Amino acid sequence: MRILLLKHKNVKLIFFCSIFAIVTHVFSSYYPTLTKGSINDADLSALKGVCIAIDPGHGGIDDGASRNNVIEKDLNLTISLKLADVLNAAGANVVLTRDNDVDYYTKGKGGKRNDLLKRVEIIQNANPRLYVSIHANAIAGSKWSGSQVFFSPHVAENRLLAETVQEALRNFPPGNRRQAKQDLDILVLNRIGIPGILIETGYISNTNEAAKLVNPQYQQEMVDLIARALAYHLSNNMGR
Repeated sequence: MRILLLKHKNVKLIFFCSIFAIVTHVFSSYYPTLTKGSINDADLSALKGVCIAIDPGHGGIDDGASRNNVIEKDLNLTISLKLADVLNAAGANVVLTRDNDVDYYTKGKGGKRNDLLKRVEIIQNANPRLYVSIHANAIAGSKWSGSQVFFSPHVAENRLLAETVQEALRNFPPGNRRQAKQDLDILVLNRIGIPGILIETGYISNTNEAAKLVNPQYQQEMVDLIARALAYHLSNNMGR
């Protein structure tokens, strides 16, 4: 009886192990494991001929956040232009919603909303394969830090795109544990029916991170990895 019981347990163990293996295989087929190494190794040639829109947040009369002698609109533009340079060098066709210190505010009520709607219009008219909106975060205190990627679920591809770019930003700054986050309140994300994300590059309210964000080398490393992540997404995530 003891022998039969052990055999029965072994059969159950084999059965559950088999089920686990099947589930793991199916899951990995649809949700590939992202590693920093795989994104670092992404072939930028996947960007050749691809139209990508970049939206440097704020601008003109709208400074965005301002902390630690960093003005968000200027930081957003600097990082966006560097990202555009990397993408252009890889053969992408880049469209910017602004390439200098301008805004699209209108007089009277709804000026800010109209600014955002103009950005939406520019992106939609360009009909890019995907778009990236660049911003910087700030809070009243100085405790929080870390780059974070936001997305809207109304385009199915957005989650994978956001998670891929978030993985690329895991060391901005080192030890960043933030995860890609769904947001239903960001107008640009929710008005555009094209795959896209919004990147908060970090917290300028955090003294240490603000210093990193204005460092040209840190900026370059960041945009290089964002570009790699976009290439990885186009090469690996499509059709999943």
